[in-house]
Amino acid sequence: MSRKVFVVVAGLALLLAWVFLWLRASVPVAAARDVTVAHPVPPTSAPARAPRQEGGLATAPVEQPMRDADGALRVETVTAAGPLAGAEVTLYLRGPAAPGSRLPSWRVAGQGRTDAAGTLVLPARPGPYLVTARAEGLALARAEVTRPRGEARSTVRLLLEPGVSLTGLTVERVGGAPVPMAELTLTPHTGFEDALPVFLQTGPSVPEEARHEALSDARGAFAFHGLARGEYQLEARAPGHAPRRIARVLVPGADVRVALDGSAFIEGFVTRADGTPAPGARVSAWGEDGAVEVEAGDTGSFSLDVPPGSFQVTARHAQETGAAGGAVVVGPGMTVKDVRIRLGGAASLVGVVRRKDSGEAIVGATVGVRAHGDRAELLQARSAEDGRFEVGGLAPGAYDVQVSAPGFQPLMRRGLGVLAGQRFDLVLELAVPGRIEGTVVDGAEAPLPGVTVVARLKWRPLPDALPSMTDAQGRFVLEDVPEGTVYVVARRENSEDEVRQPVRVEAGKTATARLKLVGEGVLEGTVRKEDGGRPSGAVTVSAHRVGAPAFESVDVPAKPDGTWSMRVGAGRYQLGAWLSELRFQNGDQQQVVALEAGGRRHVDLVVGEPKKPLRVTVLEPNGAPGVHATVMATEAGRTDIQAEELTDASGQAVLALDGLGSDAWRVWSTNGGRQGEVARVSASQKELTLQLKPAARLKGTVRSAGGREVRGFTLTVTAARGEDDFLSRVERQFSGDAFQVDDVFPTLVTVTATLADGRAGKVDVTLASGAEAAVEVVVDAGGGVSGRLVDARTNEPLAGAYVDADGIASPTTGADGRFELKDLAPGPHRLTAWSRGRELVDRRVTLAAGKTQELGDWRLGFQRVEPGRLGLSFGMSGRDVIISGIAEGADVAGLQVGDVVRSIDGAVVLDTGEARRRELGVPGSPAVLALHRSGQPLSLTFIRAR
Repeated sequence: MSRKVFVVVAGLALLLAWVFLWLRASVPVAAARDVTVAHPVPPTSAPARAPRQEGGLATAPVEQPMRDADGALRVETVTAAGPLAGAEVTLYLRGPAAPGSRLPSWRVAGQGRTDAAGTLVLPARPGPYLVTARAEGLALARAEVTRPRGEARSTVRLLLEPGVSLTGLTVERVGGAPVPMAELTLTPHTGFEDALPVFLQTGPSVPEEARHEALSDARGAFAFHGLARGEYQLEARAPGHAPRRIARVLVPGADVRVALDGSAFIEGFVTRADGTPAPGARVSAWGEDGAVEVEAGDTGSFSLDVPPGSFQVTARHAQETGAAGGAVVVGPGMTVKDVRIRLGGAASLVGVVRRKDSGEAIVGATVGVRAHGDRAELLQARSAEDGRFEVGGLAPGAYDVQVSAPGFQPLMRRGLGVLAGQRFDLVLELAVPGRIEGTVVDGAEAPLPGVTVVARLKWRPLPDALPSMTDAQGRFVLEDVPEGTVYVVARRENSEDEVRQPVRVEAGKTATARLKLVGEGVLEGTVRKEDGGRPSGAVTVSAHRVGAPAFESVDVPAKPDGTWSMRVGAGRYQLGAWLSELRFQNGDQQQVVALEAGGRRHVDLVVGEPKKPLRVTVLEPNGAPGVHATVMATEAGRTDIQAEELTDASGQAVLALDGLGSDAWRVWSTNGGRQGEVARVSASQKELTLQLKPAARLKGTVRSAGGREVRGFTLTVTAARGEDDFLSRVERQFSGDAFQVDDVFPTLVTVTATLADGRAGKVDVTLASGAEAAVEVVVDAGGGVSGRLVDARTNEPLAGAYVDADGIASPTTGADGRFELKDLAPGPHRLTAWSRGRELVDRRVTLAAGKTQELGDWRLGFQRVEPGRLGLSFGMSGRDVIISGIAEGADVAGLQVGDVVRSIDGAVVLDTGEARRRELGVPGSPAVLALHRSGQPLSLTFIRAR
């Protein structure tokens, strides 16, 4: 059973939702003498055009000009006929997101024309860049390049080709009538955002000059000409209609149909604290595409014309602010009425930024404030001479704060619960970064020069840690690495293969690493539909080394003609392809191949539409589409997650359930604290509508058993975990002794309060859908637990494992397998130990105030195979059923991934669903598998799990 954690409001669903979000409001930075104060400014519904700079560019130049001493970038421009002289080249430096935006900022770092040999050398310090080249009669060429440390000169080659076109229609979603005068923007995809996991992507971003714009005519027809081939994002906006974004379109293309929904409306009233109307109050609805603002009328009434989606609605009048309770969700053509906002004293975030090691004040640190779970800053301030800052004018709600300063690693404080009129005090301590030195060698231990090395977290890159290039001795240095465990990743030039090594980094110190790159080969081939035609949409090809962790797979996009190629290390790989818009649902088509060092394997892959698709429409409690809701499915009667997808802007998701060997499915969905479920859906059903139930609201106070004042605490709300393989959790930090949390799962929850001095307390409460509950949490001297996780068979310590107590998790175990949880509430707790590929093990403990309980060795075995099964996963290779996975705890010695399954217990299997049904039998009974391996028949008998 897999371990999946769903964190309410700030969990996986919101992380995935970031792929589609794009706030574009602009907020200036305010300054003061003693304390820097930031205040909200009116947001806008659409960004203003940037003024044109000299040379016809809208993008401003870098603040610090590039110097020859920093290194250089050599740009080569060519056509099919050879070098291209006189091409206009522009070099853009990629920077952090500006306040009010999720997307990176761009600055012009250099410009010039190529010489007679088609080359241009521009000074460029280490960093990420976008390079473009223009020439008369040819499409704009572009390339992404990161200048690493340790390399004096980098080279990039741009191929300029004749332009191609994209044509289509803008129409009404309902009825199909043309929508004239729609503004369309085409943005090319770049390697920067595509290198991130899908749940961290923010959409493509390029400077304005690299985007393309068009206007639909009276018939709704539009056309883009002179485009470079590739993948683009298409956006459309029209009066009276909601903005529409198509994440990926292939160019060239024709007859693209852009269906637009009608606008939605949010209406209500703003009142003062005494209940009288507040005319002139500025009302803002913050959503995924920016913010819309209006002024309340004489009676305090307002009406906001917004795109369909979820919004935080706030109001401000003079020095008072207020917010609507919870998110306001509205669908196409809908009007949500009677939204009430009562104004009160404005809240503020105040505090000091200082060094973690010495406590010295940090001057000029940037403090950015954003709505909790969002990545677009709403406000920004800078610390003054004494390190103090203030961000005022806040409406009640949950916020995240990120602080950064040159020479220090960034710090994020998440989930700050700010109550009406509250002054929330913060101490933000920044640590100096560390560094990593090391070497990269080949299989013969010889140093490898010219290898790119970068530091990453497990799931995403570190924006402030630039890559390094190994020298002639294979040595590298990574600067500005944050403290904690990071992964050092090495990759050869023109290779997709990576070697990863975890390294523990301490602030201000140097860690070491040694990485070995084995010999590589080339995997290449084509992707076709089952009928032999080219796929209709973008396709991703994935290569996963047999036995390696899932996150180490190599993904590359297939070209528009269906061909693909990747350079990877020698080994056995499972290859698959899927339509990118369906993300990780690939219809179970796989090929298992072996690649030798220096070898080349041609593999033809099949991508098909799911044979058992289930289109799920998720509706919010008020009937609006459930945008970016998580939809999950499994076989009826089971609790583990076997299929998972995210809904689009229309609240729909398609689940590919081909591999589920059942006649019925269980389907459920969550969106924040709202949830809905259908316990049994027929496998023949094609469509399903899921209505979410309202979430609950929780508020209360924290009191000390000893009578001491409570001035702040961390609150954790965890849904009681049953047999499901996910755990919902919401965490907030509060100032004072009161709290309020919206959008909580309506179920039995454990509410835990932990103070900075170690006092802790917890209480269990059952929350009802759509209702509010009030609780009091009494804190006392906290207790703790410690112990060691070991392998159940070998007693060897388990590294990288976890222990949680009622949803409060320990750091991962180190090489010694030790774990420790501190500041736990006195009383009973349910502890759960878990790790990748291991079983979940529970233990009940009762803690005494101020005491730490030593649990000794805690034994974890491999995941238990479900009774009656063998612990196998099945896939398709053409028309053959193959073994695609073997659970680590399965007792099937002699079986290999890639074996072709002809029959189970004498019954022929034709697809994965049938194989899964045949695999299940009486617990403890024998299972006879007729197989083919390397063209030779093979028969193996195993005993099903008891």
